[in-house]
Amino acid sequence: MIEHINRYYILGYIVFICLCCKDQASVLPAIDEKTFNTYWNQGQAEISSYELDQSRYGAQHDGSVVLVFVTEDMSKSKQVKLDDPERFIADAIKVMKLNMNKEFVTGIYKYNMMNSVYTPLDYEHNPHSLKLTAGSQDWCGQTFMQSNWKNNRYEVQQFSYFESEGDKPYNLRGGWLEDEIMTKIRVSPNMLPIGNIRMIPSAFYLRLAHQANKVYDAITTLKSEGETFSYTIQYPELKRSMEISFQSLFPYKILGWTETYGDNEVTTAKISSTVMSDYWKHNHAEDEVLREELKLNNE
Repeated sequence: MIEHINRYYILGYIVFICLCCKDQASVLPAIDEKTFNTYWNQGQAEISSYELDQSRYGAQHDGSVVLVFVTEDMSKSKQVKLDDPERFIADAIKVMKLNMNKEFVTGIYKYNMMNSVYTPLDYEHNPHSLKLTAGSQDWCGQTFMQSNWKNNRYEVQQFSYFESEGDKPYNLRGGWLEDEIMTKIRVSPNMLPIGNIRMIPSAFYLRLAHQANKVYDAITTLKSEGETFSYTIQYPELKRSMEISFQSLFPYKILGWTETYGDNEVTTAKISSTVMSDYWKHNHAEDEVLREELKLNNE
């Protein structure tokens, strides 16, 4: 009898622990499909520029960030953009693509960094982003990393001029991407992971801090601050936090972020300007006026 009772006690304790560890529900609503399509399916991208204050080498450096959000058709099998999606409807999946471009100067030389993440619009049935690529160039050399979601894990290919990082393939299982949080905010803010979770940190941070690309324990929170929301990620092992600020109503535009890590290092980005544009058609000299609208005319 005692053993029987103990089994029930242990089972109840396990259920209690599982419930406590379960992600918390979001206070944000699901986006109405018609509202979403009116904004995002007009044949244009949303382009926003940000003033960057980058912490690097024990000092603060001015710079800029550009976020380009656009929906497009992607191949589920090849995980590349389809040239003719109407011919391959069965293989097509709609995604929100985010291209993040970061530039800043340290002393004599400049950093040019870019990552791209592809998050399915049908996030309920495809909760993980299909692909992440990240590259960094400075006067020392280049690094590049690509992660593809396959077989319930991210298959990673990593290339670096640093010996400790090297050129190697490996797999990461059981974690969200920090780099997909911004696309999740734009696509399904009601499904943001909240609570004690497992997460793969920003590729930019991993590159600059020379940390291992792996799945870390993280604590995430979502708070309302008047007309904005803030989503915060804390990594106890890394002693790092990332706070993303965004509009409290659709289209949930990203307003800025604050990253804190290391020895009181703080990097911030604050929105400057936003335009909607089919920018891929504006590649002539007379189109440079669009850069002025984005306050990028001096770069």
